[in-house]
Amino acid sequence: MTSIVGEPGRTYRLLSCALRNKGTGWQIINDAGHRPTGITGVIQRADHLELTHVVGAVKVSSHQVSVDETFAAEGLRVGSSVGFDLTRVYLYIGCPCNGPSVPVDPATVSAASGNLWVTAYLEVPA
Repeated sequence: MTSIVGEPGRTYRLLSCALRNKGTGWQIINDAGHRPTGITGVIQRADHLELTHVVGAVKVSSHQVSVDETFAAEGLRVGSSVGFDLTRVYLYIGCPCNGPSVPVDPATVSAASGNLWVTAYLEVPA
């Protein structure tokens, strides 16, 4: 697992992965071109994805999930809620400037090469 030493006495764990659904459910990509770090699983729920990460965190420093160019062109947006051992990722379609965004069932979002990119730093005991 990748650790980063920050300010004196503070150590952070990197969490990262690419997620893809080719039509059979969301998977963490681990192949010749992609390698996850610290994220151990993805669970597809009806209204969100759950990412598991057991690193012994005591604080969240940062977390972000972004769409790639395939999903950006389709207008997909993401939001997340991160905890010490579980992250929830929510998918939305629609621009708030044109009316309310609509939550999306993750099972309905798939693409042969579309990815969600996840990066986080969680503080662990030094």
